[in-house]
Amino acid sequence: MNDPGLNNLLKWGVENSAASRNDPNVQAPRNPSSGLDPQTLAALLGGPSDADLMREAMNAITSPEVDLDNKLIAFDNFEQMIENLDNANNMESLKLWMPLVEQLNSKEADIRRMAAWCVGTAVQNNIKAQERVSLLHIPDNRMSLTVCRY
Repeated sequence: MNDPGLNNLLKWGVENSAASRNDPNVQAPRNPSSGLDPQTLAALLGGPSDADLMREAMNAITSPEVDLDNKLIAFDNFEQMIENLDNANNMESLKLWMPLVEQLNSKEADIRRMAAWCVGTAVQNNIKAQERVSLLHIPDNRMSLTVCRY
């Protein structure tokens, strides 16, 4: 598996190891506390993966027990996750496309709007996601009606 977060963690570990610090041919290490992004720290500390967070957001979105405000927050979190092309491409394997597309038929205008926003984010500059959406046979007018009805 080619996980960029784990690759960054490995690189950081090598750069900040005792062997690197004692090697005269290696450039002086930078501040060891820098160079770790939130995803790398999550991998190091065992936090939830992006896939777990995406599933949790979709569970909140589709749950009848969650109120509208919290569903909208979950949609916002989901949209931020799928801005990353890898996460958008993982939607298919995580089986998140159908629950998202089903939200386009919600009676709540804000839910329809957020679902359309997430679909748009997932397919933006992403051929794989565009192909997946075309296979779902979402009528072109469904997307425009979704936005216009609210």
